[in-house]
Amino acid sequence: MKAGMGVRVVKTVSKVGATVLLMGTLAGCGDGSPSPKAAPAVDGSPAGAAPGSLRLTAPESLPGDYRAESPANVRADHPAGPQPTGYESFDGSLVAKYTTDSGGILTIGGAWGTITDPDAVTTSAIAAMQSPRGTWTVPLTDVDARDPHDPQGRLKCGVSTEALLVIPICLWADHYTAGSVAFPPWAEGSPATLDQADAADRTRRIRDTMTVPK
Repeated sequence: MKAGMGVRVVKTVSKVGATVLLMGTLAGCGDGSPSPKAAPAVDGSPAGAAPGSLRLTAPESLPGDYRAESPANVRADHPAGPQPTGYESFDGSLVAKYTTDSGGILTIGGAWGTITDPDAVTTSAIAAMQSPRGTWTVPLTDVDARDPHDPQGRLKCGVSTEALLVIPICLWADHYTAGSVAFPPWAEGSPATLDQADAADRTRRIRDTMTVPK
């Protein structure tokens, strides 16, 4: 992670050892410059919860029969310089990998703090995810966040194709947490195994399971 940027990037090497995939990642991405504050919810804080009162955790299991492959890489550090774009306070981040008995893999990156501008966080995250060797075959587009903690939360899902592998990716951001989920890739030309609606539904359940009070 570059100092003061809050960027998490996870790359996975394919079984043939030649292809490096961008497997999700990005929470709290930014260029280190301050971001204008977004207007708070009408009651002063989203869904009545105090700003910065929630964080992410990496439980042993997640919906969909996923189990942690190893302990998550968790950091609780504050940028020495300006806060990442969209944050008033960047309080921590994690990267975790989950698998199923059938071979499914989830790569998850997340961050938490006091987020003043979820839209700025997602915009910066999308820019950080760009790969010169990959294309968005389905661009990241807004879907219903259905965020129980924040009616102003954002959720975007899309499909990235790189080195003949297709990867559904979703990212979310609200006033407390931000994160991304990269789902198992499949070979280009094979029937799609996960559409945008399915990816969004799974991401919502994963987000809600990982979000806990500080």
